[in-house]
Amino acid sequence: MSIHTMVEPPREVRLKRKLNALELSWPDGLTTQLSCLLLRKSCACSHCTQAKRTGRLSLIDADVRVESVELSGVSGLQFHFSDGHYRGLYPWAFLRELSEQLS
Repeated sequence: MSIHTMVEPPREVRLKRKLNALELSWPDGLTTQLSCLLLRKSCACSHCTQAKRTGRLSLIDADVRVESVELSGVSGLQFHFSDGHYRGLYPWAFLRELSEQLS
């Protein structure tokens, strides 16, 4: 699935602070928990993409948390991570793809 594919948004999004995860309940019944570490490592903002492309080492604390979640228009979510990172936008299709990889 391409991240540019239109995907229906989840019915419910819950930040599970005790589990350090985001729970997504999709309209087709799939429910997944994406760890905050996975979300942070999956960031596709220009800075993170450039670092991955050039092979620069990115140190990400294994205990990174999502401090807050914001709706990014109608197309996805934006996370504010405990390490100060907040630039990545996570479209519904990308979150669905991550969810399917875990199911």
